[in-house]
Order: sequence, then C-alpha cells, then structure tokens
Amino acid sequence: MLKQQVFTRCLVPTVLAAVATDTKEKAVSDNKIDPKLCRPSELPLYTPDPIHNVKQIDDSESNQLEEVIRATRLKLVEINKEVEAYKRVGVEQFEKGKDELDWVVNYLRQEDNTLPKVGAIGIGGLTGLIFGLRGGFIKKTVYAAVGALGISAVCYPKEASEYSQVALTEGKKYAVVAYNFVHGVKKDDPPLELPSLPKLPTSLDEAWESVKSFVSSDSSEKTPEKSKDQQ
Repeated sequence: MLKQQVFTRCLVPTVLAAVATDTKEKAVSDNKIDPKLCRPSELPLYTPDPIHNVKQIDDSESNQLEEVIRATRLKLVEINKEVEAYKRVGVEQFEKGKDELDWVVNYLRQEDNTLPKVGAIGIGGLTGLIFGLRGGFIKKTVYAAVGALGISAVCYPKEASEYSQVALTEGKKYAVVAYNFVHGVKKDDPPLELPSLPKLPTSLDEAWESVKSFVSSDSSEKTPEKSKDQQ
C-alpha cells in the first residue's frame, strides 16, 4: 500500500510533465517553417500587381471660376432688378403726369373757367418772356407772344383752328406780295405764284424712289456734257 502511494505521488507527475514537454516541442517544431520553402506569391509565375497612380485633380481653379461666374450672375440679376424698378417708377410717373396734364387741359377747356384760362395764358406769355430775356425787345416780344398763343390754342382749340387757317391764308397773301416785289413785278404785270415746296417722303419706299430719281437725273445730265467734251 505504501509503495502504491509513493508511485502515484512521484512517478505520475513526472510522466505527465514529460508528455507535456514533448507535446510543446512538437507544436513548436510544427510552427517553424523550413527556410528552403517559399510562398506561392514568391514563385516566378506570379507577377507583382501593377501600381495605379491616381492623379488628384486640383479643384481650386475651377472653384474660383465658378465663384466669379456666380458673383457676376448675381450682380447682373441685381442690376436687372434695379433697372426694372426704375423703369416701373418712370412709367408710373409718366402715366401719372399724363393723367394730370389731361385733367388740366380738360379743366381749361371748360367754358365756365374763364379766370383759369386767363391765368394760364398769362403764365404762357411770362414763360416765353423768361426764355427770351437774353435777347432784345423783338425777341422778348416774339417769345412772349408764342407762349401766350400756345396756351391760348390749348384753352380754345376750335377758335385756334379757325384763326390758324385765317393766319395761313393771310400769310400766304403777304408772301406772294413779297415774292413779286423781290422779282420786280410791276402793278400791271400778272403776279407770280409761289414755287411749290418739294413733297417730303412719308415712307421709306418714297424716300428710296426719290433718291433713285435724283441719282438717275444727275447721271443723265452728266452724260451729255461728256459727249460734248469728246466732240
């Protein structure tokens, strides 16, 4: 019995320690790699993977250009808004002034408003006199008369139309008398008529036709002169 206890306490731990040591040595030997062996990737059949160099794009220049374009576009939008606002205000003021002017004209053309008409005619004459202050007496008188007559034509449109026709007729008579006097026409001779004024073109087609007729007449006049010189 004593022998069995000694065997169990002394020999069994020694055997177990030897077995454990042997197992560790085998594991270490298994983990060691033979220096003569090589990995599959180290064989000459495998080529190294190509290295791709990715170029980094510098976005600083493009960002600066975009910022400039954006700032310019915003500035143009602001300018356009300001122009539209000024245009709107100008149109509103023009329409307002037109309405007020129409109201004043209609007010002055009423038959019962005699005193306002007299005041408006006086203001027109005074305005003409102010414009003619730098001139002599004749210039002041003419400017004042033109201002007063202009306002009178606004206040009395029907009378102004009638008197203007009479003035044109009388003016034409005096112009004929002056024309005959300049040309030395005597009393018993038949009077000369005023030359007709050239008709002004009313459209582009008429203007073009008048230019072509003038050029053709000028060229026809020059052709006989050249033929005479050659003879």
